[in-house]
Amino acid sequence: MAGVLASSPSMATLSSVSDRLSNRLSLASMRAALRREPWLAIIVAGHFFLALWYSMAIPPWEAHDEWPHYRYAAYIAENLALPDPNQRLTTEFEFDEVTQPPLYYILASIPMLLVDTQDGYRPVVNPYAPRGTGEAGVNFVLHDPDIEKWPWRGTLLALHLGRFVSVLIGSFGLLITYRLAQLLSPNSPGVALVAVGVHAFAPQYVFLGSVITNDILLAVLGAGALYFMLRMVVEGPTLGITLALGAVTALALLTKYLALAYLPVVALTLLFALWLHRTRRFEIEHSALATVILLAPIVILGGWWLLRNLHLAGVAVPRDPVSQAAIRAGLIGEGEIIANVSLIGPALVYGFKTFWVSFGWGNVGADDWVYGVWLVLVIGGILGTLFWVRRTSLPRRGALLLTISLFTAAVVALPLLRELIHNSPFLRGRYMMSLAPVLAWLIAQGWQQLSGRFWPWMQKLLVLWPATLSIALIPWLILPSYAPPSPIDPAAAPGATVNAVFGDSAELVKAYVDADVGVTAGKGLPVTLTWRVLARTKEPYTLAIHLVGPGGVSYGGVTTYPGRGNAATSVWQPGLVFSETYWIPTEARGPTPATGRIAISFFRPNDAAHYLPVKDRQGALIGDSLFFGELRIEPPASEPRLAPVDQPAIARFGGIVDLLAARIPETPQRAGWAIPIQLQWRVRNAPPRPLKLTAQLLDANGAPVAISDGSPTPHLSPHLWRAEDRLQALHWLRAPDDIAPGRYRLIIALYYADDLARLSATDAQGRPLPASAWTVGDVVIE
Repeated sequence: MAGVLASSPSMATLSSVSDRLSNRLSLASMRAALRREPWLAIIVAGHFFLALWYSMAIPPWEAHDEWPHYRYAAYIAENLALPDPNQRLTTEFEFDEVTQPPLYYILASIPMLLVDTQDGYRPVVNPYAPRGTGEAGVNFVLHDPDIEKWPWRGTLLALHLGRFVSVLIGSFGLLITYRLAQLLSPNSPGVALVAVGVHAFAPQYVFLGSVITNDILLAVLGAGALYFMLRMVVEGPTLGITLALGAVTALALLTKYLALAYLPVVALTLLFALWLHRTRRFEIEHSALATVILLAPIVILGGWWLLRNLHLAGVAVPRDPVSQAAIRAGLIGEGEIIANVSLIGPALVYGFKTFWVSFGWGNVGADDWVYGVWLVLVIGGILGTLFWVRRTSLPRRGALLLTISLFTAAVVALPLLRELIHNSPFLRGRYMMSLAPVLAWLIAQGWQQLSGRFWPWMQKLLVLWPATLSIALIPWLILPSYAPPSPIDPAAAPGATVNAVFGDSAELVKAYVDADVGVTAGKGLPVTLTWRVLARTKEPYTLAIHLVGPGGVSYGGVTTYPGRGNAATSVWQPGLVFSETYWIPTEARGPTPATGRIAISFFRPNDAAHYLPVKDRQGALIGDSLFFGELRIEPPASEPRLAPVDQPAIARFGGIVDLLAARIPETPQRAGWAIPIQLQWRVRNAPPRPLKLTAQLLDANGAPVAISDGSPTPHLSPHLWRAEDRLQALHWLRAPDDIAPGRYRLIIALYYADDLARLSATDAQGRPLPASAWTVGDVVIE
């Protein structure tokens, strides 16, 4: 059977197969390819050095679960053994990686053997970063420049050695892409080089190849599995191809459980190849032998790992039991797979974006136009490839495209289903990175077809775009995301001078909020603070900024580490003066309109009762919070506005405000009681000066026996009044303990606080009121 396993292969045949396999897979052949193709060598070298730069530019642990990934590899280096899947290696973050398959961590641990990783180092977590809003920073870890600077030692040195392993793995994966693109476009060597260039400099691939994560090894092994599947379709299930496919698939299973998605595609490819290259003789024997050769490494390597898990953890796959249970129930007919299919669209959009550019813990992304460019490239590549397929005479082209389509569907379907089961739209692009060679080839081949005679220019642009983007993203996006605040001149900072000192650690030099504009409940309020660092704290303190309304009610607030997490108090640089603006999310938690003030404090996250004491510039204690600014809190925009009612006034005060209603209890009161006074006002104009209200209880001779002064509207300062405001107010007037029983008259009046001059008052007919005061009513004291 030509091109297929022989029924009784001779030693010469086996030797021939072995030589052919060696020529295609050995490192020597890869080096030979690099020598024959200087541009391939340049692209691979460019990726290597770019990924190396990324590995140094990205702060420690600022990749998804990098600390747990690192601890897995470090455990192997420290103990020369695999960890027990029942134990946690880390407690700093929610997830641990100890239940992951071990292959990547074994590779990453090899250079760590040269380093003492038991130095007691533990990252200090930023608990506010996972909110995902960016207000509290994107850094999941607090970074101390004194510890993380070069030369690295101990844990940090081991981290960078482990990252170097990822750099090597990612660089090697480009050679697989080159082979794959050559297989698909054998008559277009330029397409293969462009495909490698697009893949090499795609920002997400560079990022994954510069941090400690098993995703990079799965991406390379997945691409290798696809390459051998495509070769099997073209050449048939020969001994070398079948064994190589089985080995690569087994290694992928030892890297990450998402490789389980490869198994049905591998099995279908084998059956498909046997059918394509079938003969009448020995068909059953050939099929059985090919199946055994394919399954042998998968069963031996993958089966060993699954049996180990079963022995130690009681389950073959000790990860994500929720998804496993849902899928198992659906497959065996015990129920339906409950998945939120309405999230498929958002999940695929998120997956596309994070496939090309997504840094940090998935919380650092590029501008939308960047993803738009990638979308145009992919769509153009698909359309151009379809035109090319119709015109080309590529052998087995239909079978090749079917295999690619099945592999793509499998790679996308498993992580997508898992996210839908968890009711999540966050399909991570890194889970599908084994598709990068396919997409790179589609872009190269498709745009070659579309560009025609402009292909020499287009191929340069296709490589320059990702290369330029990946280089620019370091100073444009990555470094600024984790940079501490820049020093400024305090004189240039906005706001009023405060000079309040928090403990012995920080001085609030200036504070600014736009009191003239105010804030509408439900919208963000910017607050700018300028700090002077005095000293570090032993542990990081949380900065709390609240918009406080009447009665001390918080209308919204922010809790974060200063510098959006990049300038925590435990890593402050003494002498630094910096300014930053915080956005406070607000909501109507009390009456509106109302007066709001900004409250600032520092407290320990693990002990909310411990605050840094606040002192003024003279050293006098203020308390545990500093208040500044007064602004108007408007009702939410969604709150319905009632049409103004032309309610007649019972009294008018100086053209500033009308009294619409005034009520006191009709029942007798007693000595020592607080008498409630309910008032309703309509504002005509904001007062030009600070305004006060006086409520007085007068005896029969008109002499006051009780006085209570305060704001006419306690929940809204008069200087924040606006024309046509309708305001309710409740005041209290306490009857003295020694007041004599009898009938008393209760009056109210408005006066300016600076000179105590009363506003002229008139009744509804415009007649002046005696003493410019309105009589609310009589109060009987029993």
